[in-house]
Amino acid sequence: MIKSKILKEQWKAVEFDFEFTNKTRFEISNLGNFRSFNKVSDGRILNGSLTEGYKVIRLKLYKPRDEKDQIIFDELKTEISELYKLRRLKKQHHSTAESIQFTTNHIEKKKAQLSKKLARNLKKRTINHHFMVHRLVATYFLPPPEQGQTIVGHLNYNKLDNTASNLRWMSQEENTLHQSKNPKVIEEKKWRKYNPKPRANGMKLTSTQVIHIKLLLRRNKPSKQIAKQFGISEMQVWRIKSGENWSSVKIPD
Repeated sequence: MIKSKILKEQWKAVEFDFEFTNKTRFEISNLGNFRSFNKVSDGRILNGSLTEGYKVIRLKLYKPRDEKDQIIFDELKTEISELYKLRRLKKQHHSTAESIQFTTNHIEKKKAQLSKKLARNLKKRTINHHFMVHRLVATYFLPPPEQGQTIVGHLNYNKLDNTASNLRWMSQEENTLHQSKNPKVIEEKKWRKYNPKPRANGMKLTSTQVIHIKLLLRRNKPSKQIAKQFGISEMQVWRIKSGENWSSVKIPD
């Protein structure tokens, strides 16, 4: 079964809308796999990470070096090279140890200067590029979206199933309708109906919540548990129970 799936896997080269100097190329497959090729890896699969349940690939790429910066680096490298030549000549001509050490110190100073400049330049050229795998698969393996279709939906509601056959371009309205049929969404709505979120301090109960509280009291549910569920004090529960508060709200016998 696994062998059959591998045989059907198709790969396409990923293109970027910017230039970078990394000697790496990337490919995406119709099964939702992403791989990289460079001098140390020949098609290594990148697992990526998860963001809100979606698989995300994060890449660190580097823009080409600015021509002015390159001139500065070349000049520094030339200076260092000349200093090395000078030190060799001093050693050949048996110059004093102090003179040789002076040149060595000068070399180390220039090398440190070059290293700092290279580090700052690398940081300036860094491109932290990331993308969601399901959108990349849709871009390369699905027909182009129609106007207004900006969302890529998972037909089986599984965000980790990024096979092309499980994806579809959708408009906001289409996605809302699709998600309304999601079994997990339906189950969560049912859960929320009977498990209201704790209210912010100072917020008043609604008549619907009071009816629910009175029904729970009728079933002899502990006041402490009700108070925690609705984000109120046990005293408030007692006042509802005694009729001191919300006496106008009646529940069927």
